[in-house]
Amino acid sequence: MMCAVTIRSIKPGAYGSFRQAWEPDPWPPQLQRVVVSRNAEEPEQILTVSYFDVGPDDLEAARDDIMILEVEEARLHRIAEHVERVVFKGIFEIAEEIEPPH
Repeated sequence: MMCAVTIRSIKPGAYGSFRQAWEPDPWPPQLQRVVVSRNAEEPEQILTVSYFDVGPDDLEAARDDIMILEVEEARLHRIAEHVERVVFKGIFEIAEEIEPPH
């Protein structure tokens, strides 16, 4: 499992528009879950964590798929008008999932 983590500073009052523009269209079948969080102290700072049911090699292959590239480029273009800057962006391989004892 891989996850993409991005922290963005969005324009004031743009959360609803940003969130709508951010939605993948179409939703990739490998994308299993997304968490969108707002910084409690700076509500215009948005953290997105997207979980993909792929390994590192599969993710690299997907990055070369022209259809995936076109869809992602369109999505990034839609959200660009709502974003002031990208603070952090990274791809991580999940090493462990830890749950509380039952």
